Amino acid sequence: MAATPTTRVTALARRYRIDLNTGTWEARSWQELIGKQEVTLVEEIRTEADETHEDNGFYRETGTGVSWRIEAKIFFSKNAAGTAVHPVHRFLRDKYEAGKQATHLGEFAVRWYDKEGLDDGNSKEGTVFVKAFPPDGGGPEALDIVSLVLQGQGPQSVIDNPNADMTPVVTSLSPAAGGTAAGGLVNIYGGHFTGTTAVSFGGTAAPNFTVIHDGHIVATKPALTAGSKDVTVTTPAGTAETAGTTNDFVVS
Repeated sequence: MAATPTTRVTALARRYRIDLNTGTWEARSWQELIGKQEVTLVEEIRTEADETHEDNGFYRETGTGVSWRIEAKIFFSKNAAGTAVHPVHRFLRDKYEAGKQATHLGEFAVRWYDKEGLDDGNSKEGTVFVKAFPPDGGGPEALDIVSLVLQGQGPQSVIDNPNADMTPVVTSLSPAAGGTAAGGLVNIYGGHFTGTTAVSFGGTAAPNFTVIHDGHIVATKPALTAGSKDVTVTTPAGTAETAGTTNDFVVS
């Protein structure tokens, strides 16, 4: 008798990607949390006893709220020369120190999703602060591992998986206005910028640009006429949409 082929494949824990918004409000600059060894998204319903006489001695609870957090172990990382901490890890450390002074100073946005673009119903975004950032320590042979806790603040939002569609997206510009003359640098924030082949302002190509990371481009502004210009980014996956105002550069 022939073996029946399997119809299921177990998903892997490493499928989740976590991004941190390292931009200054209101800019969005998503950067991946690298060096993850373990990651757990903890969501808990807060309950209170709700038993009445009519339950005849059987216990009952009712939900009164929800708490959530992300627990992770990360390999604390430096650059190849060993002269600087990885910028995302430094961002977390700085936010932890800021949160000691006042919690709101340490808050930032975080999102998590299946990095292969799978719609698993668990792509979410929310605000967190760094509640814990202790190194695990160890002997002389041990790697520097940090036990990270990102404590959720307020509700989570369900989002579309950012990797379901790899077309570039422009979410904000800084500055978002300028003169007609060529020159000056414009920071373009968004996502899926890796492999960018062109950046344009209202159809006029930027004379040069640099992809800082997947969510950040720095472009030189070309000479432009007055008015509102859509800033677009093009990659092999397509060109960013021009609808809305998040990618509008106002020329005067």
